[in-house]
Amino acid sequence: MLDPALALGAEIHLYPLHADLSPDLVALDRLFTRIQKPVKALLATHYFGITQNFSGLREWCVEREIALIEDCSHVLFTERFRAAGSGIDGHYVVSSPYKFFPCTDGGLLYAADAQLLDKVETNPPSLIEELRSIMRIIERRQCKELSASDIAAITSQLALISAKQGAAGNDEMVERSAPSALFSDASVAKASLRSSRFVVDHSVVDENIRRRRENYDRWVQSTASVPNCHALFAALPADCVPYMFPLHIERPATHFHWLKQLRVPVWRWDEMAASGCGIARDYRLHLLHLPCHQALTDNQMDWMTSALDKTLRHTSKGVQ
Repeated sequence: MLDPALALGAEIHLYPLHADLSPDLVALDRLFTRIQKPVKALLATHYFGITQNFSGLREWCVEREIALIEDCSHVLFTERFRAAGSGIDGHYVVSSPYKFFPCTDGGLLYAADAQLLDKVETNPPSLIEELRSIMRIIERRQCKELSASDIAAITSQLALISAKQGAAGNDEMVERSAPSALFSDASVAKASLRSSRFVVDHSVVDENIRRRRENYDRWVQSTASVPNCHALFAALPADCVPYMFPLHIERPATHFHWLKQLRVPVWRWDEMAASGCGIARDYRLHLLHLPCHQALTDNQMDWMTSALDKTLRHTSKGVQ
């Protein structure tokens, strides 16, 4: 989220969040009084598909003539479907439909006042890029199925992994005033691939939502009695479309490493920018992001929940 601002040469200030990832408006107000340059925009994010009420933040921005950018990159927000509570308060809305569909790209910039986007121009992707995208979509559908034998093998695999004295990772802080290597200036004005638009437009959204909610609930139920962790959101709002299942773990130094060695598809915010927010510092390493997308099979969910259960119960001296 910082790279585009750095590319524009903007000065960035980070404001604190509460434990539920909602903005700390009191701390934000204190931060604003210390900033000497005019503030042009404020970015507020709905995390993991849980929409926040940004109406108070919208009023705060309007009073100070600040553009509110509503970040819906964790929310199902497309040209045809908008999750309840999303895209309501932002002067601008940004979303990432590709995170909810099996396509290779797809970003959306929206404004309730369409005139705000009159000067936005995009360039079409090349034929080669379109063909590569189709190949990647096909490859994604060829994922290996798991069986009961794979689940049974987790215990022995975990014993071997935990017995190894792996080198501790290096936690380094890097200062930079330019965008990261992941930022592509050429992609800023690149239109979404036609194949991605097709996938998004022709997906059965209601069925996708049902599957995502079912998988999220399976994570909640399977982790309820597991030690050394707790669900960040143990219950989904009625109209929520979850992006991922966020799980807070107590021992990331060992357990996250073991999960990665088992090849569990798990992510976290390792490369988060340093700030004075205690929640950000904690969630950077302790908060796991576990998949709940609609393409997961029952066997895949069984394998992942079993791998997580056995890993979090395991210590270097055996099962806890």
